[in-house]
Amino acid sequence: MWNLDKKESQELVDNFLQFQEVWTLDRVQEMTLKEYTSVLKENPNRDDFTFWIENKLGNIGSIWGGSSFKFGIYRRNDEGEKKSSKGRLYNQNYAWLSKYGNNQDEAFENVKKIIVKIIQASKNNDLEAIEKINFGDAVKWKIAFHYQDIKNIKIVNIFSKDVLNVISKNKFKQKLKTCEIYRKLIEDENLSLIDMINKIANPLWFEYGENSENYIREIKELFFNFLKSELHDEVIKEYIDAIDNISKKFLDKSLYSYSDNNEFYRNKHKLDKDKNFLSENLKNGNMYFNALKYYEKFFKVHFGKDIQDENISLNQILYGPPGTGKTYHTIDKALEILGENLGNRIDKKAKFDEYVKNGQIVFTTFHQSYGYEEFVEGIKPVINEDNGNSKELEYEIRDGIFKELCKKALENEDNIKDFNVYINKLKEKAKEEDDNPEKYFKLPNTKYSIQYRGGKTFRIKFDDMSKNHKDYPVNIDNIMKLYKTSSVNEIYNSAYVKAILNYLKSQGLKDYQDKPKETNLPYIIIIDEINRGNVSKIFGELITLIEPSKRIGAEEELRVTLPYSGEKFGVPENIYIIGTMNTADRSITSLDTALRRRFEFVEMMPDPKELENLEYKDVDLSKLLTAINTRIECLLDREKTIGHAFFIGVKNLENLKSVFQNKIIPLLQEYFYDDYALINAVLNNNGMVKKVENKENDYLNSIKKLETYNEKTIYNINPFDNEIWDKIETYQKIYIDNKTEENNKNND
Repeated sequence: MWNLDKKESQELVDNFLQFQEVWTLDRVQEMTLKEYTSVLKENPNRDDFTFWIENKLGNIGSIWGGSSFKFGIYRRNDEGEKKSSKGRLYNQNYAWLSKYGNNQDEAFENVKKIIVKIIQASKNNDLEAIEKINFGDAVKWKIAFHYQDIKNIKIVNIFSKDVLNVISKNKFKQKLKTCEIYRKLIEDENLSLIDMINKIANPLWFEYGENSENYIREIKELFFNFLKSELHDEVIKEYIDAIDNISKKFLDKSLYSYSDNNEFYRNKHKLDKDKNFLSENLKNGNMYFNALKYYEKFFKVHFGKDIQDENISLNQILYGPPGTGKTYHTIDKALEILGENLGNRIDKKAKFDEYVKNGQIVFTTFHQSYGYEEFVEGIKPVINEDNGNSKELEYEIRDGIFKELCKKALENEDNIKDFNVYINKLKEKAKEEDDNPEKYFKLPNTKYSIQYRGGKTFRIKFDDMSKNHKDYPVNIDNIMKLYKTSSVNEIYNSAYVKAILNYLKSQGLKDYQDKPKETNLPYIIIIDEINRGNVSKIFGELITLIEPSKRIGAEEELRVTLPYSGEKFGVPENIYIIGTMNTADRSITSLDTALRRRFEFVEMMPDPKELENLEYKDVDLSKLLTAINTRIECLLDREKTIGHAFFIGVKNLENLKSVFQNKIIPLLQEYFYDDYALINAVLNNNGMVKKVENKENDYLNSIKKLETYNEKTIYNINPFDNEIWDKIETYQKIYIDNKTEENNKNND
């Protein structure tokens, strides 16, 4: 039914091999930008790398559609001026993602390095390495597919992320990574290209491809979830049914089956001119138009974004069991957003710390007592020491960590740097001297003198005041606020603030200018343990403002009035939120629904392969971790498995002993609620858990006489000073069972 005929088979084989002959690894390593990407008007007989991948090889798995940014850099058809924005840079000839470089040559060299890595991993059948490479999903797997051994295929020629998700959900009943899906589909079979297509790819596409019932059902479900955030429940079903009716009555196939922008909009324009459609829409009270409006909105969100945009989501949460490196990888994610391409971990950490010091990255941890006041704004008590000898308790409104970051993201960096330079010069001039505490700096052409005693405050007084008369505080933040807004509203001691600002301007400080939107730098907040806090309470109205479509500068820009300060507030487009979430504490499904809708979730599961090349070899840590997690997943679920990061630093038996005693055993006690029989089973009866002999105990005599009494087995953790912890065999026993030992003896 799905088998290719001889002619079709030969065409695919010839095409596959021709590409490998033309685009060898050596040629890719020497490839120029013009050889990588071109346009028809410049090169009518296109033979560039991207044209091969998207067009010439389209009959062996399509990645057609979407934006050309999926290739990292591309040759522009339109050579008109275009402004750079949101991680995309343009010049007259090329467009590229800023994460790869500041100019076309730098971007191309970085893209080429990535493609070489993909090819090398493909030739080694290292699917896990390809999974980790940060490049558009469909493109990287398409490239990897075409560098396989044609007689030993390990990657299936299905590259649509939606279709792969449908396969994962329906065929394997769980959410899997792309590399895991390919592994499970092919398993240990040794298949040629044509065998794989006939046996696996074509049947799968028929059952789960874009025209299949399974795929359409999945897209409907996604549309349903999208509508839940927009409409009341009673309207949702009507709109879903309306899209079905439109498809059946006026189109050749279901709108739910389209994933390509051009195809979708071509059919939408066709409907706009269809008299029968327009007539029936009027009869239904504009039901069809309204349903299409919302489906188009959903389509833009789900299909309209570039594949590369998925890698720089504004809001993302790294989630997984303990010890999978979630917090560790926030550094990589942050540097990726900032366009830094560093290979060395030490260099990455140094660069990350540099951004933290500059205030471009901030870090916070949510916990049960964390609130709106710490995150957005709140009222804080302060002691006022300016009133003679008495100390008065006052209250002031203070910005939280997220609001402060948003303000920075909107600031003009050049103006702020200039302001700080002039403020620091004034601090030096007005600095209090130990041997002359009464010395003040006279502000020229004013009746004021000032003194700086440290912190964020100047002291100011009238020149004609006696030495004993008190002076007044002027907060530097208020000087900055007046500098940026030119408004004295809500500024304490505004006349004094204005006098100091006028002096700074007389010294050369230029007027504040709003920064052009396209030059906005990314600002990042990392929220560790985001699920431990009450997210609805902490974010408040910000849960709406963080949506990409509601950001400042977006089409649906939204600002709200904050409850304490009364300020109008919005979230800039250059603010990125990275959260981490431990699924052992709380499942994704238990998270606030509004939060789930607004964040992209990046799963981080234990990876035993990370342990294969460690210097400690006496115990196979990769097998040990696999054995433990296989048993935990069977008894509990995959969200409570144990991460590879616990074992990364193991260099000897003493390290391994410490990891088990201080990390693994306490975690298992928590997971299994101190059910030591189950813990013993997970550890494969290796001796760390011991069975306690039931000795005669006079205290139990009355209990033993009860009819309901059943003697139970009692387990305990072996004392940490027991010799069992110092034996290599104890740890090997976790992954070597008796049956394996017997087989090894028989083989010997």
